[in-house]
Amino acid sequence: MFFQQRSWRADSDELSPREHPTQNLLASLFFLAVGAAILFVGFKINESPADCGGETMSAGDTCVSYSGSNQTGSNDLDEQKSENSTSANGAFVVGGLVVLASAWGSVAALRDMSGASH
Repeated sequence: MFFQQRSWRADSDELSPREHPTQNLLASLFFLAVGAAILFVGFKINESPADCGGETMSAGDTCVSYSGSNQTGSNDLDEQKSENSTSANGAFVVGGLVVLASAWGSVAALRDMSGASH
């Protein structure tokens, strides 16, 4: 079986992404806000005390997790704090990457809007 190579040509009314810098800028700003929100959640998780089901834990408490009627795990106070720290670090990494990528996209869109070439 042979594969036929096809050439693709955009219709004259279709524009490349570089010809829509305003839409690119708006999308980048939207994702900048999303990244900032993720970072905010990370900070809130990081500064909050260890909790179990919305209840603040104290020394000697154990948080038991269930799935239906089956126990899936349990954490003491230090383990729960560690779990919160891991969640916060994940939010910092994801939020930071989203902010950096959207900032880079915003700069590129602004550069396209000004008509400057690379």
